[in-house]
This record gives sequence, C-alpha cells and structure tokens, in this order.
Amino acid sequence: MVRRYRVINGQRELQLVESAGERIELEGQRDTLYQRLEQGYQRIERGLADGKDMTNWEDLWVSLLHEYEQVCDELQRNLAA
Repeated sequence: MVRRYRVINGQRELQLVESAGERIELEGQRDTLYQRLEQGYQRIERGLADGKDMTNWEDLWVSLLHEYEQVCDELQRNLAA
C-alpha cells in the first residue's frame, strides 16, 4: 500500500490504497467523464446549430474538462509510481 494525496473537485483526501485498485478506480472515473464530455459536446453543437444560447452548457462542459484533466493527471502519476 502507498500513501497518496488525491485532489478531485478541489478537496484533498488522504488515502491508503493499493496502486492497482486506485488505477482501476481512476480509469473508471476517466472513462465516465470522457463519455459525459462527448455527450455534452454533441448537445452543445446541436444547440448552437439550432441558434440556442449554450453558455451554461459550455460552462458545465469546461468544468467537466477540468475534472477529467485532474483524473488523467492523477492516473499518470499512478502509472509512473
């Protein structure tokens, strides 16, 4: 087991986890966020094509993108360890 600090949504959590278990969890989070980003992008594109104001959706999409980047960074650190 290794001691790791994780930062997700601006909160620090001290976790004692096995690297493999953490990697599987992070991969699941990454995949879920990726799917949500893809779906959101498609919805934004449809809304823009229909002439709708998609500002709120774009803001949500950007926040999901930042969360996705955090998870990918943590996964990268996990793989490097």
